[in-house]
Amino acid sequence: MDEAKILVDLLLEDLELALRDNSYSVLSGESPMVISLYEDLKIIKSFLERIQHAPIDQKQLQSFFVTEIRDVVLKMLVDVDSYIVNTFTKNEGNFGTEIGSLFQLSPELSFRAKQIDLYKKEILEIHNDALIGPSVTTIKDVGEVSLKTRSRTLSFLMEEKMVGFQDEATALLDRLTGGEQMQLEVISIVGMGGIGKTKLAKRLYTDPVVVHHFHVRGWATTSDSGLLEVNNILQDILSCIINAKENVNKMTYKQMEEKLMNCLKGKRYLIVIDGLRNWDPFSLRGFGRFFPNDCAGSKILLTSRTKEVVLRLNPSSPLHFLRYLSHSESWRLFESKVFTNTRCPLELMEVGKEILSKCCGLPLSIVVLAGVLQKDISREWWMHIAEDMTSAVGGEEEQLMHILAIGYEHLPDWLKPCFLHLGSFPKGYEIPVKKLVRSWTAGRFIKHNGEKKTEDVADDYLSYLVDRSLVIVSKRRSNGGIKTCYIHDFLWDLCLKKAKDNMLLRPICIYEQTSLFSTAQLTFLLYHAQGVPDLDPPYHFFDSLKDLRISFPKTESLVTKLLIVLDLENIILQVFPLEILVMVHLKYLSLNIPSLRKLPLLCNFWNLETFILVTEKGATVTLPHDIWKMVNLRHLHISGELEFERACSSSSSPFMLDNLQTISQLCPSSCIKDILAKMPNLVNLGCNLSFSNTAKDFLFPDLSILKLLETLKFDIQTWGTLQFCYSSPQPTSFPPSLKKLTLIGSLDWKEMSTIGRLPNLEVLKVKNNFFNGQQWETSDEGFHHLKFLKLSHTNLQRWFASSSSFPCLEHLVLHRCLVLEEIPPSIGDIQTLQMIEVSHSSPAAADSVWQIQESQKYMGNFELKVFTQPLCEVE
Repeated sequence: MDEAKILVDLLLEDLELALRDNSYSVLSGESPMVISLYEDLKIIKSFLERIQHAPIDQKQLQSFFVTEIRDVVLKMLVDVDSYIVNTFTKNEGNFGTEIGSLFQLSPELSFRAKQIDLYKKEILEIHNDALIGPSVTTIKDVGEVSLKTRSRTLSFLMEEKMVGFQDEATALLDRLTGGEQMQLEVISIVGMGGIGKTKLAKRLYTDPVVVHHFHVRGWATTSDSGLLEVNNILQDILSCIINAKENVNKMTYKQMEEKLMNCLKGKRYLIVIDGLRNWDPFSLRGFGRFFPNDCAGSKILLTSRTKEVVLRLNPSSPLHFLRYLSHSESWRLFESKVFTNTRCPLELMEVGKEILSKCCGLPLSIVVLAGVLQKDISREWWMHIAEDMTSAVGGEEEQLMHILAIGYEHLPDWLKPCFLHLGSFPKGYEIPVKKLVRSWTAGRFIKHNGEKKTEDVADDYLSYLVDRSLVIVSKRRSNGGIKTCYIHDFLWDLCLKKAKDNMLLRPICIYEQTSLFSTAQLTFLLYHAQGVPDLDPPYHFFDSLKDLRISFPKTESLVTKLLIVLDLENIILQVFPLEILVMVHLKYLSLNIPSLRKLPLLCNFWNLETFILVTEKGATVTLPHDIWKMVNLRHLHISGELEFERACSSSSSPFMLDNLQTISQLCPSSCIKDILAKMPNLVNLGCNLSFSNTAKDFLFPDLSILKLLETLKFDIQTWGTLQFCYSSPQPTSFPPSLKKLTLIGSLDWKEMSTIGRLPNLEVLKVKNNFFNGQQWETSDEGFHHLKFLKLSHTNLQRWFASSSSFPCLEHLVLHRCLVLEEIPPSIGDIQTLQMIEVSHSSPAAADSVWQIQESQKYMGNFELKVFTQPLCEVE
């Protein structure tokens, strides 16, 4: 059913594009056959949406009919795609001729259009109007998610309290930070999947005592295969230590090995390797060679399901077997997940404990079932779930998979594709939420509720899955939103199984040799690649790279042409792969081409919504003039400096990018005002400006025309000794809607008074000494709504502020403030302040934050959290 609907969607998109003239806004006078086909397909689409929610017996009765629709639409799609590609290529993004001529010249297409008309009539005869109306997924359903969405306050930054394992946590914390053992020590946590090994390791890794005790900390997650595993582990660890992942990805294996040893040498470090599995390469010849033993009390913490794996790496490693939760711990965890701050009603106690007994003290089972039960606190519903669980047979893993399947089956139908899509990412992969949300949007998994932006609804969906314990939060943003997430290995396995059963998508993941299905079973629409070495031309794009055990579809295959998401961000290419220009249905495209300086014509990507290009930092990339015709574009991110061709930056151009919400890194130029005027609905803007040794003037751009702008990142980089003139930003330079501001580069601290007057600013990050000078006197007249403040890599020496300077501040972060004498003591008196973090900064700054905490405790305030990490040269 799903694949037929997807194909109908793709053909409708083609026709919508073709039915518009060159202004992309007015229907042209096409032949009646094309107009009729378009209307017929909309009715068929509505039917397919309805049948998705019909009882199983009705679905089976309709399956043959749906298969016929799919086959006819597929054949039409191939011809229409080819026509549009050829026409666009000839006319540089314009049609020039009406699509009606294609149907007039092709008897086969005309015949298929008549078949579609017959299918439509049959549907109208068999089904009443109620079946043809809107899908059963209503605004009410989406509203359920909205009600589940929690306010994004700083409380989300706090780690969720872990139930049980307090004795284990205390013992392991003592082994990590106490005692007199100065030799490098390897400690292993062993236990069944889903028992909480990763959560316990993360609890230890982020414990303030651990953070303060170790100079350096690094975390790596392993996968099922040993292929390239050492390479990925080195990347993970280095990314934690030097905080520059984009540079790590460019390093060779030898460079990463040397960099890691240099970063760790002479330091007291903690390295966590999570999820160690049955693979050999890392265990062969020199597990310890990456980790110097300098008698500094360093530790390596391993987690694994089997003791044999960790003993193979280090036979002397002390093992800590993680136990199952006791009955009382299981109930406490269950009750906290279902009822939050209240107790379980007496009428549910008996059935609740019956359900809980099936979980056998396994935390993953408990939290997933709790997510199912919390949606309906009635005895009837709980009895229904208890009956579902009686069919679970087999060993521990079989029972666990049965419970997880219950969690999936009781998701709303409209949320199931979003969950299954998580299986298109590699196992154990930490998924950036921006990438996930944009991929969901591209796949049309998000149901519009008419009130909120698509991205906001997608965030609600993700929060719903987190609440159901089907998705785990890895990192939070400064505003409390989710930055990265992942799913448990067992849930990943469930995604693949259910995706195959539902014929929704069939992901190809790295390290696997996967056979592609035939054109009779078109379900592969999403692709995410991870960790492939550089590909030099001729690289046989999308050919079978057997030496890497990766299977790609051939360029000419129909499967390739129907791709919706293509994520190659972690595959370094040497040139732009022209082969992908046939993928006209792409909505999400991510490429990594460091040497690219000018993009080719992109007019074939008329459906593209998200385009990400990773290129050399500081390099300028020129966009083609046809970028303005990509009217569906929502997010445009280029890691270098982005500039427009002079012809396409002219104010006389009739095209507007009304849907564009994100653009970075735009290079401010003399025509930036004209460019921004064509992007009136921008929400996120990144500006990047580099100066060479040649002095030049700089005029801070007027951004006030962007009435919806909420996030601005402004980066000024100077190379070499440079004197340049600039105009200071004025309050009128910024729109009042601005909530988050990141400033990177070199201006003056006195300009902060201008920033402080922004009326709705909640998050401010100042990096790389944006404001020159050694003293900052913060007035009491600004920053009225600021909740998060981060100062990073500054030469600030003296900072004067009062508790009135930041009346709403919740979270303060200082990173590499190497000469700061102290944090103003009055900062601790801010009533809203919940957390202060100081890392790799001056000892005086670190001491002052502890003094602030002690002072607050003396005043009766025990809520202020303080985290410090010692100064350590690792970058």
